[in-house]
Amino acid sequence: MSRVLGPETAKRHMDRHKCWVIGFYQHYMQGIGLDIGYKGSMPDVLPVLPSAIGIDHDYPGYDGVWLPFGDQTQDYVFSSHCLEHIPNYDTALQEWFRVLKVGGYLIVIVPHKWLYEKKEILPSRWNSDHKRYYPPSAVLQEIEESLEPNTWRLRHMRDNDDGYDYAIGPDQHPTGCYEIECVIQKIQPPTWEIK
Repeated sequence: MSRVLGPETAKRHMDRHKCWVIGFYQHYMQGIGLDIGYKGSMPDVLPVLPSAIGIDHDYPGYDGVWLPFGDQTQDYVFSSHCLEHIPNYDTALQEWFRVLKVGGYLIVIVPHKWLYEKKEILPSRWNSDHKRYYPPSAVLQEIEESLEPNTWRLRHMRDNDDGYDYAIGPDQHPTGCYEIECVIQKIQPPTWEIK
């Protein structure tokens, strides 16, 4: 498993293969999928798994918002440290969700406000392109605001602080992991409506 990955994805790559009994990747990322924003600022990296199509600004037909894939064509959509760079998170989440098959998983990983930023308001000390900060509740709030009720279910959410050094103060870049992992599953909506 010597894949050259983006730095944030690479931190937990091996753990995601082996964590739990069946593994994070084995559970949530079977079949074919997309890795949205996989390059970041590193042009020579690969998508998270061989089964993933890497989507970045240079992907043919992708304009940074709309994906050049049909409805319900992907088994998973993975995005690590990308959503915080997108101004219109609702449009991005809706588009990522659109291409998911029923039963497929949307995996969103974002930097944790209190572990990475260590401050209340923008701008970020470490990345001037960040549009938002994320405590765990904000990730779910954006998903709830963006997607229709009863079309998805939360399957996993975790503050990932593996290897994080809590002794490093706010004026130094953090080490280790400093992210929120969130996985939702697309479900078949019920035949009844919410009133």
